[in-house]
Amino acid sequence: MRRTKILQMALLYPVFLVLSISILYPLAWMVYSSLKSDTDIFADVFALPKTLYLDNYLTIFTTGGMDIFFRNSLVVSIASVAGLLLFSSMAAYAFATFEFRGKTVLYLFILIGLMVPAQALIISGFKWMSILKLISKHWALIFTYFGWSSFGIMVLRNFFQSVPREVKDAALIDGAGHWQMFTQIMLPLARPSIATIAIFYFMWIWNDFIYPLVYMQDQTKYTVPLGILFLNGKYIINWGMQMAGLSVATIPPLIIYLIFQKQFIRGILAGALKG
Repeated sequence: MRRTKILQMALLYPVFLVLSISILYPLAWMVYSSLKSDTDIFADVFALPKTLYLDNYLTIFTTGGMDIFFRNSLVVSIASVAGLLLFSSMAAYAFATFEFRGKTVLYLFILIGLMVPAQALIISGFKWMSILKLISKHWALIFTYFGWSSFGIMVLRNFFQSVPREVKDAALIDGAGHWQMFTQIMLPLARPSIATIAIFYFMWIWNDFIYPLVYMQDQTKYTVPLGILFLNGKYIINWGMQMAGLSVATIPPLIIYLIFQKQFIRGILAGALKG
């Protein structure tokens, strides 16, 4: 048994090491390339910087507008994720708890949102936002992202249904109404699942490019992915500034993951064990 375990470790560790390097090296290359001038980048693409060239970061924040793009992305992402978590958790609790006519049909209709690519709804979405006069306003993005609740509803509904019936009955016997049961029992139990979907939602919204490109026609309203695109000159691409912008753009998702890391891992493990 011990020999088998040692053999497995000897075979798996090199594979995991190669996978880790293949994932981490591009990130490391992006960061140290942001500390090089374009001349140094083209002189040797993979070489480490001989001196720290900070002008790329100074330029994107002083003249590139990265501070504005960063603020816009934070506002849109935080507001959208907060709304998605609220709507998803309440809808999931309703589907898991109440019985009403057309419940299954409505739930299946909501799940269609997981099958339809977001790009397929751009034209209709732009038309609605034009009617509502929300073009070039962040509310256009926030309201659009609220429609991405299918994933959260599916995950949280499955979790709420897995909560033992005895827990719900005990709460009802103690006089708790559905609101108390939802806020004081279900939500605390669902923290790992909520953290999981919060991380996914934040990453999807923070990295979204196509909807800001269509909706935002005012440069002061650009989000980070759209702003990075316009860091280029008219005829040239400033690779150092691009790498600096991308390095800055990776910071919030990393912070969100580090904050919710333990809950995220618990949510993944809980789903694996139930599966």
